[in-house]
Amino acid sequence: MDSLIPQVLRGAIKSSEILQGDGRVGTIKLVQLGDASPFNTMKQRIDAIDNEALTYNYTIIDGDILLGFIESIYSHVAFVPTADGGCNVKNTIIFNTKGDAVVPEDSIKYATETNNAIFKAVEAYLISN
Repeated sequence: MDSLIPQVLRGAIKSSEILQGDGRVGTIKLVQLGDASPFNTMKQRIDAIDNEALTYNYTIIDGDILLGFIESIYSHVAFVPTADGGCNVKNTIIFNTKGDAVVPEDSIKYATETNNAIFKAVEAYLISN
């Protein structure tokens, strides 16, 4: 995804740098977001990759994307096969806040809409290529 998203969504990501690890579970990456984003950076940790179950879990552990009151953002992405040979993507996002902080609805909506736009753009790119 790190090499695909910049091709598909120009301006979404400026760069992605591995700070620790080799791209497998435990890897920590620093992602510099592009001008299309209201945020500048996020640091992601890869928590799980299951090639058989077609799932990928990662946690955003640092960066201005956490808005100062979010401890971390956990994401579980599952590619669920369909009868026609395609798949549906299910993405579960869990916001872990600091103390009793509550994530505003507009932040949840932004995260949902952004993820949906990314997956739709990747889908369109893969279908056409």
